[in-house]
Amino acid sequence: ENRLAAGREIFRIECAACHSIGGPLNDILPLTKNIPVLGVDALLNGQGKLSDYMPPFFGTDRERWALASYITEELHGSRTTPPAFEPSDTVTKIPRFAMQESEYVLLAWNNLGMHCISDSDPWFVILPPANDLHAQLIRRGETPEVVEQGVELSYAVEEGFEHPEDAVPFWQYARQTFEVELEPGVGLSGNRVSGTMQLDDTQGVFRATMIPVVPYRNGRFNPYPLFTIEARDTETGELLASTRAVAPTSTEMGCQRCHGGGWRVDDVAGITDATAIAILTAHDKRSGTDLLARARQGEPRLCQSCHADPILAADGDPDRLNLSAAIHGWHANYLSDRGAEACTFCHPAGRDGITRCLRGGHSRNLDCSYCHGTLEDHALSLLKPEYAAGKPSAARLMEHLRARTAASVDEINPRLPWLNQPDCLTCHQDFSRPDRATASAFNVWTSGADELYRNRSDESELLQCQACHGSTHATYPTYSDHFGADRDNIQPLQYQGNRRPIGAAGNCKVCHTIDMEDSIHHENMERLD
Repeated sequence: ENRLAAGREIFRIECAACHSIGGPLNDILPLTKNIPVLGVDALLNGQGKLSDYMPPFFGTDRERWALASYITEELHGSRTTPPAFEPSDTVTKIPRFAMQESEYVLLAWNNLGMHCISDSDPWFVILPPANDLHAQLIRRGETPEVVEQGVELSYAVEEGFEHPEDAVPFWQYARQTFEVELEPGVGLSGNRVSGTMQLDDTQGVFRATMIPVVPYRNGRFNPYPLFTIEARDTETGELLASTRAVAPTSTEMGCQRCHGGGWRVDDVAGITDATAIAILTAHDKRSGTDLLARARQGEPRLCQSCHADPILAADGDPDRLNLSAAIHGWHANYLSDRGAEACTFCHPAGRDGITRCLRGGHSRNLDCSYCHGTLEDHALSLLKPEYAAGKPSAARLMEHLRARTAASVDEINPRLPWLNQPDCLTCHQDFSRPDRATASAFNVWTSGADELYRNRSDESELLQCQACHGSTHATYPTYSDHFGADRDNIQPLQYQGNRRPIGAAGNCKVCHTIDMEDSIHHENMERLD
């Protein structure tokens, strides 16, 4: 109740010796102008760490928040209000499937579960519009067959998402940021939001990569674009099977929560010019770069042109930190001791958020830290190999970070972003359900890309894990109805009338035409349910 009064008193005790309010002595007003309360709190949290011209804040977390609130609310008259955005409650149509008649089952999925893009192209680019769709066609029978030949698989986005080039400025700046000339609406792999999928015969999977879909439908924010996927006989053109799948994409990246500038679209998503300018101003000040001046001259940069990043196969500058280590390492110094909440400040993963990046079966009982660790742990795991490589900036970012999930920094295992990730089998040993009270996948990483859940196959090496279990962070059943119920659960409902993984609870006859007693998909399981 006395938050602002307490903040006023803390300012008098800790800040007034060096900072005036509207006076000549390091006036606090221009120094904190347009910075939201979380941004001021983060600056206070980071004092005495990466910048030692100010001493560390002396006080509790609540006292620090009171001071930040006093500066933003009383001195600047700024208050954060929840968005008034009301998502559309669209009815999700479930395609028809007749168990007794249908010869084929078509499984399709987005391999990442959520792809975030930075629609700040005139200023900088972190990630471009680039979703992937994967699919496998199964011919049903006593021994089902994965069909690879004699078929063509196509995909088409739903109405309202057909022209991403009208929604974001990516195509206007692709030459500067990616050094390619692209026709409007064509993605970095040559695909559009509708087209034909290509067979990867090493895994029996049809793919359409880097589809340039964006989260704007008729000018409104919608991070769950639906695609219709069809399989047809290449000789006759006969429709063999059809299904629908989302290719989720979001611009609910939380940069503005600290850097200010507000949201660009619907007061819930998109990076505004003001936010982008604030980010580049901070980067130039801290790193001695001239990114803002170059952007104003029409030369925005791709972050990965300096910072290596496996997700874009970008080598970057070998003397600089890779992008994930740099971003997480820097911000961990300003957002420490906040648990999983720190993840949701930047990533759209909050339970009460609009996008709901984490919305699968784990979202009901677990948060980001169960697999990825706290922000401090996550940052340390990324910084350790950079430190071992002799990059001095890694030591600087690590100096004030303390392990949270692990007992010490020494016990945190190093990893590379996107390649060394938490392993499902750390918790689900022998494909069993873990004890929720002790479950943790942090600090045990996959050895490389082939062990990632999104690239793994079942024990028979025929079906992809995601084909039956759903996408990363959105495993069946999913829980997000903001933009229409069950947009992620379409295929379980289509093929077996429930939201569980395909074939679960004795639903083997989705693909098998006879009752099954044992599973070749998970050989160590004692029961199929």
